[in-house]
Amino acid sequence: MADDKNVRCWTCYGEGVTTSELGPRSCPDCGGLGRLPSPPVLTESRLRELEQGYGEQGQTAKDVGWLVAEVRKAQHALIQILAASQDAEPGDALASRIQFLANDVLGLYPKQPL
Repeated sequence: MADDKNVRCWTCYGEGVTTSELGPRSCPDCGGLGRLPSPPVLTESRLRELEQGYGEQGQTAKDVGWLVAEVRKAQHALIQILAASQDAEPGDALASRIQFLANDVLGLYPKQPL
């Protein structure tokens, strides 16, 4: 996992608590942990918010539903591509490039400095 400064929640400044009109409450972005979950978890959380926010009726809801399904499908395909590329021989330049590109989108592993 990346070091703490890269996953610290900026909504609550790592405290896990935010304020509201009714007093302190758990941070909605990190769930009170003070640290953000992994990028795939954040993406899925946002997709669920979009689905719930647009409901199930109307053309906009149908469009959002289609888009959410496409994002999930693409994310699943990238995970499968990343997993398949990890089966390549060590030092395989093409596999390394595929791993880098897939991880750049997914954010599953911390990025290594060159």
